[in-house]
Amino acid sequence: MSYHLHLRAVPPADVRPDGAWLEAFMWASWADHHNECTAGIADSVEKDFAGLNQLYTGTPDGPEDAADPSGLPIYGGELVFHGDGPPFVILRPDRVREAALFLRTADFDALWTASGTALQDCGDPALDRENYLSHHHGLATFYRTAARSGNAVVKAFWF
Repeated sequence: MSYHLHLRAVPPADVRPDGAWLEAFMWASWADHHNECTAGIADSVEKDFAGLNQLYTGTPDGPEDAADPSGLPIYGGELVFHGDGPPFVILRPDRVREAALFLRTADFDALWTASGTALQDCGDPALDRENYLSHHHGLATFYRTAARSGNAVVKAFWF
């Protein structure tokens, strides 16, 4: 079974905090995911998003302080529920800028030293580190682009 965190940059005026709209929008985005990633307006993390949250926040559940920018890249934002499915999350442009700054200034090596042993799951520590470093670079690039464009970010958790 595969599960993904799907992130999509969206002009803030286009975002509707309505579960039905978010579901339709994000499904259409997912159908064009490759092209949107190439355009820099989408990104995704397969299965490792909980580990990335732990890498950034230091705990599996994230920071206790909602103002802490370390929790923004993965789970941060406004939850919007729709039906029986997982929630969608909207991260407004000001918080997108905070997430981008956090990712730009985060010391990956220090984060990995603090949490990396808890995240090693493939049996090869070097491969695990490279996997998380690749995710980190992808998220940093995505959030930087979204922040520079003044966009919000919508997140979907596909199972």
